[in-house]
Amino acid sequence: MENYILFGGRKVPIQTNYPVLRFDDNSAPSFYHPENTLSPDKLMQMAILRPTMQNYSMRYGGQFNRGAEQLFGTTRAELDALGQHIHQIAIHHDVTSNAIDTFNVLCTRGLSTHFVVNYDGALYQFMDCYHVAWATGDNNNHSIAIDMNNPVYPELRDSDPAAGMREIYQGKVNGSVKTMLGYTEPQYDTIIALIKALISPINIPGEEPWIPLPIVSQNCFPPISESGEVINRLLRNSIDFQGFLGHFHCSANKWDPGPAFDWLRVLSGIKGKRNSLPMLIGEPDERRNLAEAGGAVLQDLLDRYYANAEIAPGGWYPVGANQSWHSGIHLTSPKGTPVLNMMEGTIVAVRNARIVDLGNPGFVLVRHERLEDLKDGKAPTPVYWYSLFMHLETMEKHEQWDDVNWVSELLGTQITPPDSVIYNMDHAASAYEKGIPHVVDGTARAKDPEKILEAFFKGDIILTNIPVQAGETIGHIGVFGETPNDLYRQLHVEVFSPTNLFVHGNAQNEAWSIIEGDNTDYSLVRVKRLLNPIKELVREQTGRMPSFLKSSEIQNFYSMGERNPLVRSKHDFRKMICYHKSEWSPKMNWTKTAIQSVGWQWESEAAFGKWLLLWLPFQWMTKEVASALDFPQDHNFFTYHPIYMLQQLNLTYAGDVKQNAEVAGDEEFKENAALVASRVEELVALNRKLENKEKLTPEERARHEELYQMMDDHLDDKRSDISSETQYDYYSDPNFDKWEPGEWEPPPKADNMKFL
Repeated sequence: MENYILFGGRKVPIQTNYPVLRFDDNSAPSFYHPENTLSPDKLMQMAILRPTMQNYSMRYGGQFNRGAEQLFGTTRAELDALGQHIHQIAIHHDVTSNAIDTFNVLCTRGLSTHFVVNYDGALYQFMDCYHVAWATGDNNNHSIAIDMNNPVYPELRDSDPAAGMREIYQGKVNGSVKTMLGYTEPQYDTIIALIKALISPINIPGEEPWIPLPIVSQNCFPPISESGEVINRLLRNSIDFQGFLGHFHCSANKWDPGPAFDWLRVLSGIKGKRNSLPMLIGEPDERRNLAEAGGAVLQDLLDRYYANAEIAPGGWYPVGANQSWHSGIHLTSPKGTPVLNMMEGTIVAVRNARIVDLGNPGFVLVRHERLEDLKDGKAPTPVYWYSLFMHLETMEKHEQWDDVNWVSELLGTQITPPDSVIYNMDHAASAYEKGIPHVVDGTARAKDPEKILEAFFKGDIILTNIPVQAGETIGHIGVFGETPNDLYRQLHVEVFSPTNLFVHGNAQNEAWSIIEGDNTDYSLVRVKRLLNPIKELVREQTGRMPSFLKSSEIQNFYSMGERNPLVRSKHDFRKMICYHKSEWSPKMNWTKTAIQSVGWQWESEAAFGKWLLLWLPFQWMTKEVASALDFPQDHNFFTYHPIYMLQQLNLTYAGDVKQNAEVAGDEEFKENAALVASRVEELVALNRKLENKEKLTPEERARHEELYQMMDDHLDDKRSDISSETQYDYYSDPNFDKWEPGEWEPPPKADNMKFL
C-alpha cells in the first residue's frame, strides 16, 4: 500500500512502515471539517472562540488563496512559488495522550497543526501544507508545524499509553531547567521519514522533479551555534531561519519540544547514518562521536584524534618507524576500550589470535562499497575500499565478545573452545615465513561449524561475509610495541583501496593530493616531498642532514608543537593519498629493506632478521586472502589517513554544518516574552467577551482574527511558560492544577515523588 502525505493537493510519497492517516480520506480528523469528528460539547467550545469554525488561514495574506476543495487543482508554478516561501519546519510537543486528543484540544483553543506524530509512530495529517497552521506565532506563515505526541510531564507516566517506551530527560531550554518524558523510537523513525519526504525530489511524468520544500532541502539542519552545538534558546533570527527548529527557538515563553528531543539523531536520520570514529578517546565526559558534534566542536574533536595518533610511537601516516611506509595510524586508549567500525560495510576477514612477542595480531577487515556513475549510458559500477583494525585484544571468554556482534554471527550463540585447539606461536612464526598462516572459509558456516569454531580459537584467518554498521563494536583495543619490552595499548587502523577513490572528486579541488611510491618491493619511503620536511627539522636542530631517518627523528617531527613551519607539513601529510605496496603483504622484500637500512636502525642485518621473525605473525595478506578478495596481484594500494578520510566523508554527509542561527540577547528575549504575553492577554480578553456572549465590534473582530493567526500552540498553558532559571518544581507550582479543556486530568499530588 502506497503511503503519502498531501502538499498543495499533490501526493508526496513517504517511506515508512507506520500508518499514515490523512484528513482527505477520513482516516484522520480534518481542520477543514471539524464537525465530522468533534463531540457536540467540543464543537460548542470551538464555536464560541471561532464562529467561522476555521482554525487556519491562507499564506502570505491570501497570495495562496485556494480553499480546501480547490487544492487538487494547484499548478506546478504555484507549488514552486509556495516552496520558496515555506523555509522552515517547526517542531512542537502536544501535552496529550494521543493524536486524536491533540486535534480535540487544538480545535477548542482555536489553534491547529499540519501533522501529529503519534506515540506509536502513526502519522496524522490534519490539514494540507498549503495552508497556514496556527501553532508557531510569527513563524506560522512560512513554516510547517509538526506536533510530537507526548504527555510531557513525568507525573503522567503511569497513565501514558507509551509509558514503557519513554525515558525521563532533564535539560535547560530558554533559561529554565525542564524535566520531561522522552520520545519513542517509532516517533523518531516517523519524523525522520516525514522530513525526508518534504525535502526529497519527486519524479513526476512530464515535469521536472519536484521538491516540496527546496529551501529546507538545501538547509536541513537545526539551529547550530558557533561552537557547533544545537542552540537551546530563542533565536534572534527565527523568522528568517532556514531549516528545522523548535517552538522554543521562536518564542521566549515556550520550551517544546523540550530537552528530550534528540536534534542530532533526527539530523543523522535525514542525512544518512553518520560514520563513526574508530574508538572514543578521552575522559568519559569528553567522549563523543561524529554524530554528536558540529562546527568548532567537531574540529576540536578531530584534532584530538590527530594529536593522539601523532604522539603515539611508530603510528604515524604515511611515514612510519624506520622510514618505512605506514598505511595507517596508531590510536592509544586504556584497556577495555571498544573498537568501533568506521563506515557501513561487510566484515570480510577476521583473526582472533593470542598475543605474541610484539603484541596482538588479531584484526578485523571491513569492505565498503559505493556505486560510481559512468557516463555514456553505462551502468554504475561498484567501487570498493577497506578498513583494517589491527591489534585487537584476544577473545577467550564470553564477556570479551558479548558486545561484538560478528562473533555470534560467525560462531552462533553456544561458543565453547574445542579441546582440539593447541596453539604454538613459535611454530606460527615459521609458518608465516613459508606463506602461511592457515586461512579458513567462514562464509558458509553451516557446512562445518566445528571447523570455524576451532579456527577462531586457534588464531587462523577466517574469511567472512558479515554486514556491519558504522559505530558497531568489532573488538577491543589490544597491545603492540617495537620491542617485546615496550608494549602499550594501541589500535592500528588504516583505510586502503585498489583504485583511487577520489580521482574524479575531491582530489581535483585540493582536498587530497596524490603521492606515489617508486613501486619497489621494499618498505623504505624515498619520496622527497615526504622526507624533506623531516630531514630539514633534523638539520635545524642538530646541524646535520641525515641520509636515513631514525624512528626518534620521525617521532620528534610528528609530536612537536606546530610553531615550527616545518612541522606544519604534517597537515599536508594527512591529506595525502599514497600509493605503495602494503606492509602486510608477503610480497614485501624485508631482506632488501634491511640491506638498504643497515647502519641507522639495526646494528646488523642479522639483528633485522631477528626483529623480522617477531613481526611475521602480523602479516595477513596471504595468497588465499588476496585471491578471495580480488586484491591487485602486486599488492599495491592507495592509502588514506583514516581520520582525514572520516573528516572528508563527514563534509559530504552534512554539507559542513556551520553556524546558521543567532541567539537572542537578554533584551530581545525579554521583549519577545513581553510581546507574546501581551498578545495572549489581549486575546484572552476578547475570548472572555465571546464566552460571555458579548458582541465584538468590527475592529475587535479583525483584531481577534489577526491575533489567532499569530498565536502559539498550547495557548495559556502556564506550565509551559518559561519564567525562571531554577529547577521547575511541579509540586510547588500554583499553576499545577490549571488544566486546559481536553488535557489529562491531574493526578493527586504526592510529596514523596521524585524524578530522574
